Amino acid sequence: MEHYNALSPYLKNRFGCKICKLSLSAGCTCPNRDGTLGTRGCMFCSGSGEFAASGLASIPEQLEQAKLILGKKAHNARFIAYFQEFTNTYGDVSRLEPLFLQAMEPDDVVALSIATRPDCLPEDILRMLSRLREKKPVFVELGLQTMHDETARYIRRGYRLPVFDAAVDRLHT
Repeated sequence: MEHYNALSPYLKNRFGCKICKLSLSAGCTCPNRDGTLGTRGCMFCSGSGEFAASGLASIPEQLEQAKLILGKKAHNARFIAYFQEFTNTYGDVSRLEPLFLQAMEPDDVVALSIATRPDCLPEDILRMLSRLREKKPVFVELGLQTMHDETARYIRRGYRLPVFDAAVDRLHT
């Protein structure tokens, strides 16, 4: 018996079929890399998104590239458009929203997943997320890595636990 809710069975139950994530790039950076908070980034972060399609390609092209990368694993599957690398709410809504909408457009994309930092959710981004949720489900992946402030300083995360807690509350309102 599972003592937690695993994502894969939840998605299969919710959408009625196998669900695969398609890693995409919105071309974002991070306040912990661009000099706003720091320039070295978090100790653990390579930008992630190692499986993302080329960020130089358009979103429709990235979707197709990501499906090719998955190959046979994606047979008879539907997809979550997954913006994983860096901080995908760190930018102007006028640039980000069209990218997310393009990613949600195909019929075989059932949801959108956006990885971000909890200190990068200003009101205009929250309003955008609300608009996107009217079209398809939206999952927001907040980086925490540790709840311990001493470890957070060591790994150069750049925010304290109350910032994460507040972001979770704001996403649920």
